[in-house]
Amino acid sequence: MSKYLDRLDPAFHDAIMAEGPYIYDILRTDVPGARAALATLFAQMTADLPKYEGHKDAYPMPGLGDDPDVAVIEYRGRDVLYPDCAIIWLHGGGYLMGSADDFSAQGYSSLAPVISVDYRMAPEDRAPAAARDVCAVIERLAENRNPRKIILAGPSAGGGVAASAALMNRDRGGPEIAFQLLLYPMLDDQHDTQSGHMDLPPSTWNRETSLHAWSLYAEEEGASAYAAAARAADLSGLPPAYIMCGDLDLFLDENIAYANRLRSSGVPVELAIYPGAPHGFNGFAPQAAVSKRANASIRMALEHALS
Repeated sequence: MSKYLDRLDPAFHDAIMAEGPYIYDILRTDVPGARAALATLFAQMTADLPKYEGHKDAYPMPGLGDDPDVAVIEYRGRDVLYPDCAIIWLHGGGYLMGSADDFSAQGYSSLAPVISVDYRMAPEDRAPAAARDVCAVIERLAENRNPRKIILAGPSAGGGVAASAALMNRDRGGPEIAFQLLLYPMLDDQHDTQSGHMDLPPSTWNRETSLHAWSLYAEEEGASAYAAAARAADLSGLPPAYIMCGDLDLFLDENIAYANRLRSSGVPVELAIYPGAPHGFNGFAPQAAVSKRANASIRMALEHALS
């Protein structure tokens, strides 16, 4: 771990080296407990932030076929630059935690209405349930509103769901998706890469926790592309993509590989890698200089895609 700490941006040192108990350790034995701990952490992180001044509305959308309804929360800023578009937001949480009531989703609601999806998670529901939920939202949104552009976006597991839903939507012949914003996406159930074997501290998303999450989320007979997008044999015909990752992230090499495969398949892709940055860095330490650069780049990518 000494090499990791030597490369770590000092702005993240205190958070990474904080004493446990760690949510990701709890997650391996107690999913409900980890969910509760994460909700408490998010509440603490956002307690002193200004109250959201936009419009927030929770409602269900019909699922695909006989699937259950999909709960969503829509965030709409007071002054929206592109009100005729829609951003479908997928929260992070390792396919096991998190909810549509997501502070991160609010931040983009000044650009376009953000539909944050409470997709089905493991261990209650395995893949491809989450991707089906997102495809249901895509289809209902296109049918009921006919947005000029639809964007899929999300961090970590949310980025993985976005990538898998883009594949499923393509295969279903669904509505056109203009762009996929994949922030350090969780794409590969095997992590058989150099970064996938990094010696990471227990305070950040690490190989042992990730493989456990995949064992609960992916199909029992083996991960399909609708669980782990890296398993897809064909990436042609997918929406243009922006992929961002820190270089101290378990997912770094799989993100680079996916970007290269998209590019080789004729899909326009922008890849941004930030040095000294661990998983989720721009969320838990937004005031760090590297986080400010990353968040500015993400916003610029979205603005360009929506214009």
